[in-house]
Amino acid sequence: MTQGSSTMANPIATPDQFAAEADVRAMRSDPRSDAVRNQIAKYFEIGYGSRLPEEMRPMLGDLADEFLTNWFFKSAASDSQHPRLVRDFMPAHEWHGTSVPGARTGGDNPDNCYRLAGIEHGTHYRLTGRAVGRKPANISFTLANNFGTSQTVAILEDHQLAWKDDGTFVIEIDDLPKGERENHLLTAPGNKFLFIRDSMMDWGVETPFELTIERLTPAKALPIDRDEMFARATRHALRDVFQYFWFQNMVSSIAVNTIAPARPLASSGVGMSTQGTSSGHFHLGPDDAAILTWDPAGAGYAAVELTDWLYRSLNYQNIQSSLTAAQAHIDDDGLVRTVIARRDPGVWNWLDTGGYANVLMILRWQAMQPEGRPIFASVLMTTLDDLRGQLPPQTRWISEREREEQLAGRRAAYQRRIT
Repeated sequence: MTQGSSTMANPIATPDQFAAEADVRAMRSDPRSDAVRNQIAKYFEIGYGSRLPEEMRPMLGDLADEFLTNWFFKSAASDSQHPRLVRDFMPAHEWHGTSVPGARTGGDNPDNCYRLAGIEHGTHYRLTGRAVGRKPANISFTLANNFGTSQTVAILEDHQLAWKDDGTFVIEIDDLPKGERENHLLTAPGNKFLFIRDSMMDWGVETPFELTIERLTPAKALPIDRDEMFARATRHALRDVFQYFWFQNMVSSIAVNTIAPARPLASSGVGMSTQGTSSGHFHLGPDDAAILTWDPAGAGYAAVELTDWLYRSLNYQNIQSSLTAAQAHIDDDGLVRTVIARRDPGVWNWLDTGGYANVLMILRWQAMQPEGRPIFASVLMTTLDDLRGQLPPQTRWISEREREEQLAGRRAAYQRRIT
């Protein structure tokens, strides 16, 4: 497999992406959207009730705004008869002279480039791709049966792909048996999206695949317009609030300052079925620290992130609220020990809560080795003053200047993803 041409370009910066972003901005400015945002915020407020931490109460409006924006992006990608690939789940950012609104929700992964395209059972599609520079650590192509993108009905990962001599691959997507075709996804009644995750361990060098999608059978309908996009987005967003409330409750219901055992996600029946996960729920005082120990276990992709209590990724483009195995310091025993704290503990592997006392944690393992070590995670609660006595001698401690350099490198790597 070749790694693409020497001319680097952002494979997300496509006419379809820019057009979808324009559609999303138009839907957000529609006066009817205010009532929908208010209803979403009210649903979450009623659902969480007195369990909602006071520091999160002022954030309900922001949650509702990003939640609805996420469904605007999905809706902009939902035309199965005129498919286009659209990136979603990003924090607010500026690129190519425009502002892109934030769309974080549901424990979104800071390391992922999420893309969607509308898919319908009974229609034949061709997805063509190639690597541009170094490929991501893991790429998955899934068919999802709902707007919430939680019901995976078929999956194909990059290590399963057959590549052509010219460095490209083709995936056919239809309702027919695979036959002699090398790469194939079988649709089923109810399919809504092709959902793609490019999971990057090293933001500074890994680049999402360059992808194009085309319909191969005659179109069954004219392209949908913005009114139809708006109707789809608001209808499904209001329905899916309850499902995403449940997602958050799977983590916030974990006893405070503990984590759930690492396990395959397939056992929960939602999300990326080939992934392993562990989750945690923390309430930290100003001097508290949680030492989270985890084993990358030889997985192609392994990483940890913090979210706010509302289950949105933190501002990972500016603070170190997440770490991949490639970004982290790994101790001599092969384990990663990260310190979750509200203020800087002086270790390389700090997970910054962004000042919040209440945070949720997600550990992910993807492209796991069949004969690899079992996935593992544990947590030890302590204080910042006691850290040196609790961490091993090989812990990487850093100065304020080194922290500034670490964060500057992180921000530069993130900007590379955007520009």
